[in-house]
Amino acid sequence: MVTADVYVSELEFKNQESFRGLVSSRYLPALSSEGVTVVEALRWESKMVVETIEIAALWLADTDSLALKLACASYCGDRARHFRLLSDRLAALGLAPGSYDPRQGGYSRLFGFLRSLQTSEERAAAGFLTLAGMSATRLAALASFCEDKGDGETARLLRDPILSDEERRVELGRETLVALVTADETQARARRASYKTVELLTELYDPAIFRKMGGRGPTRK
Repeated sequence: MVTADVYVSELEFKNQESFRGLVSSRYLPALSSEGVTVVEALRWESKMVVETIEIAALWLADTDSLALKLACASYCGDRARHFRLLSDRLAALGLAPGSYDPRQGGYSRLFGFLRSLQTSEERAAAGFLTLAGMSATRLAALASFCEDKGDGETARLLRDPILSDEERRVELGRETLVALVTADETQARARRASYKTVELLTELYDPAIFRKMGGRGPTRK
């Protein structure tokens, strides 16, 4: 068995390779092939925010790890703030407040999987190191996408505070996971949870799923 810090470093390295591949081969091509607008991309992003809030809230109630419990509480607050920021930006771009429910179209398979996780090491690996890590990579790409669309204000919002908050969440997840994966079985569970999360993220960026998840509204900017 490798030490916990080496294990987490190796897992994160593999994750980062996967994240870059997902963004370049799935996420950005989906935005392009579907002709997604800034408004639509932000609506889809707000849906992901709501799912992460609900997952963190569910985990908060029954996690054994105090560190993870506090991390979940913090994540709920940060993501609620992100949702308000995205909603305000959508309103500024012409989407009437209350005209879009991010729960429209149901929840993703990824949400169902994350909800099923029971152990602290699975949750830290999947929800913080992996999901937040992918979110940070995606947000950086989305900010560049918005700049290419001529929307520098949205790009700035995505980079700070939203992206910077997600990067801090990854750091917290890394620290929490190191304390949790001190045995072969905990490392195995964390690895499986992380890899399954990446697999489901691959599905989530399919253009057909993107259309279903995001929904098309009347405003196109």
